Amino acid sequence: MGRAIHAAASALGIRVKSGWASAVFVGLNAETPIYLHRHRLLLSDPDVPQSSQPYHRGFGSLQQDRDVIRRLTRIVHTAARRSLQAALTECATMGHGPQTIALVVGSTIDPLTVGNEHIRAHAYEARLFRESLERAASAAHLSCVVYRERDLSAIAAKALGPVASSVVAAMGQTAGRPWRADEKLAALAAWVVCDGGNQ
Repeated sequence: MGRAIHAAASALGIRVKSGWASAVFVGLNAETPIYLHRHRLLLSDPDVPQSSQPYHRGFGSLQQDRDVIRRLTRIVHTAARRSLQAALTECATMGHGPQTIALVVGSTIDPLTVGNEHIRAHAYEARLFRESLERAASAAHLSCVVYRERDLSAIAAKALGPVASSVVAAMGQTAGRPWRADEKLAALAAWVVCDGGNQ
């Protein structure tokens, strides 16, 4: 659990994966980022294993059945909304909730531009999980910013300075183990938007 603290700004950074996500709540006190809390978001239903990969029909093949896709994507949207709301409720116990959501994604490629079926399935899923959280953020009346993982380090270095990644790595001392790449990316994105990187 994080700790209650006054913060001039706060954001929830989320590293989006397939069927789940790592969320880190960061506050900004003066110019200093402060770790507040973290949460694992479930973007699928464990009782419906296919919901973690709705566009995969089988290994290497694309799901073509629209009814199956419709059913599974509804599950994803419901799971994302419930899980984000649970995270926001926990964040509120810190004394205030986040003002912005910052999503970190692997890709924003248009699935229709991908020729290979297997890669296209992954592209559809990346878009689905991203959009499910964007919709959930909108339902919670929060703004949402999206960063590609490969762009984030450069964006952070420009906005926060060259030591930003080191500062985020050091947050792990407060957060405790495990403090992996997913949590670091989520925290970095949250700090960027706290500092005005969403402007």
